[in-house]
Amino acid sequence: MKRIFFLFLALYLFSLRGFSDTLSPLAKVSLLVCAPGDEIYSYFGHAAIRVYDPLYPKDITFNYGEFSFETPHFIWRFAKGETDYKIGVMRMDSFMQQYKEEKRKVIEYELLLTPEERESIYQALVENYKPANRVYRYSHFEDNCSTRLRDQVEKAVGGNVHYYTTGDKIMSFRNLIDLYLQDNSWSGLGIKLALGMPTDRISTFSQKMFLPDYLGDDLAKAIVVRKGVSSPLAAAPVVIFDAPAVLHNFSFTSPAVVLLLFLMIVTVLTLQEKRRAKKYFWLDVLVFAAFGIAGMILWFTTFVSVMPSAKWNLNLIWAWPTHFIFAILWLFPSLRPKLLWYLKLTAAVLVLFLLTMIVLPQTFHWLVIPLCLMLYMRTGSWLKPWKL
Repeated sequence: MKRIFFLFLALYLFSLRGFSDTLSPLAKVSLLVCAPGDEIYSYFGHAAIRVYDPLYPKDITFNYGEFSFETPHFIWRFAKGETDYKIGVMRMDSFMQQYKEEKRKVIEYELLLTPEERESIYQALVENYKPANRVYRYSHFEDNCSTRLRDQVEKAVGGNVHYYTTGDKIMSFRNLIDLYLQDNSWSGLGIKLALGMPTDRISTFSQKMFLPDYLGDDLAKAIVVRKGVSSPLAAAPVVIFDAPAVLHNFSFTSPAVVLLLFLMIVTVLTLQEKRRAKKYFWLDVLVFAAFGIAGMILWFTTFVSVMPSAKWNLNLIWAWPTHFIFAILWLFPSLRPKLLWYLKLTAAVLVLFLLTMIVLPQTFHWLVIPLCLMLYMRTGSWLKPWKL
């Protein structure tokens, strides 16, 4: 009898497992849009798909935003733009706990799909979660946690999605990320400086959905056409966890404060050395070394990194990697008279850049101006017959 009992129990559990691989007619599929956070990888928010089925039961989330810092050579691969992300599955309560702890708002958009469409998107997500399909090469603008969900939804309804595009604003990718990157953040400044000319290209309506906020708003207004009948694609948004937006208040350590302070210090010291008729070579070394390091980083992101958005970065006009070499050579008094040509060349390029930056095919962060002025003050000193 015990053997028969355990046999029927095994068959019953097996049947439940088989049924759990599909969805019942009572199932619901929703888009979850999570507000931006404090960490650099959460600046732009997050998106996930929730699958809720009370019959089996099932309440899980799928998201394409998982990665591990323990991946071999993670920092090097991240710097090169070769970060591999993967789709992850998590229980809804665990997913929400994470965002409650981080105090990030979560909005749910129930997708008004047919049972066949819900099954289609669920099976596609399950297929993507298989070990052979789980990992993908992340691309911030073209292939991320938000664009992959957009593609899955559109595929599930046979591509018959019609978006409400009236009033859509013409915006470049740089305009879009500027909405999320604060000027008083060092990481935000670094990201803005590292993005090159491709980031200034105009984004299409669909491409804007690389941002989860845009994905949620656009799906909420979209309609789907089935056999000539139009119906809403999503129900009205529901806030399932509310939290105030992340505010980046004034800080004395923000890039604007620090860089403007350094500009004032360099200005005062430059005027002081003019009055004393004796040059502060140590200041030249410090300034050129800092600009050289910045130039080497930008050179790496432009020519070594595979990130398309970092290519053809015109910030390299003022941030030369060779400034670091110059700083080292400037330490030797015997070489200084032979290096004046480098100062003249740098000064000429800086003046030309400042006069033309507004018409160049790349938008520059406003802090580039005080940075260039700081460097120009040191290069312009060759105009006076300083004692070398």
